[in-house]
Amino acid sequence: MKIKTFCGGYDHNFSYVIHNDTKACLIDPALPAEEIVHFVTDRKLHLQFVVFLHSHFDHIIDLEKYRAVGIPIYGHESTKITVDRRLKDDEFIGFDEIKLKVLHTPGHRYDCICLLLENHLFTSDTLFVESCGRVDLPGSDPQLMVRTLEKLRTLPENTLIYPGHDYGPTPRSTIGTEKVNNPFLKTTTKIVTF
Repeated sequence: MKIKTFCGGYDHNFSYVIHNDTKACLIDPALPAEEIVHFVTDRKLHLQFVVFLHSHFDHIIDLEKYRAVGIPIYGHESTKITVDRRLKDDEFIGFDEIKLKVLHTPGHRYDCICLLLENHLFTSDTLFVESCGRVDLPGSDPQLMVRTLEKLRTLPENTLIYPGHDYGPTPRSTIGTEKVNNPFLKTTTKIVTF
């Protein structure tokens, strides 16, 4: 299993391609499809699906281009975007040996999910390095974010975090490090809106 990180998009966004030797999936489509497709086709990989981790405009780039060539789009069951598969909390998606567990993580937006692959957690805008997603936008809820962060705090401390934006001092972190350095993960008794 390999993870390829792409950075760019609207605001230092991250997108991730997870792949083995023959198949791949795209997590958090925040960059132009051409860049992703070039990487996949150059390595002769078959893109199995695209999954967006929430429906803000900068995380659903070029969905129609993937759909036009028959690549299914996945999103949480609460999303208002047309999807080919509606994901539920605690279900698994993937291919071959790659199995991603869906965690519904509302707060930043009602349809936010994180994906857990072994000890790799793809958090999009739910959890950043030393911060968390805003909760003052339409579709957000500070109290749901409190519950979500409490849920993420229970993961093993060696869980690697792959956020949706390059906002922190490092591109990635761990749950253990965030419990020390992230004010929103040190304590989840309240959320301060930005």
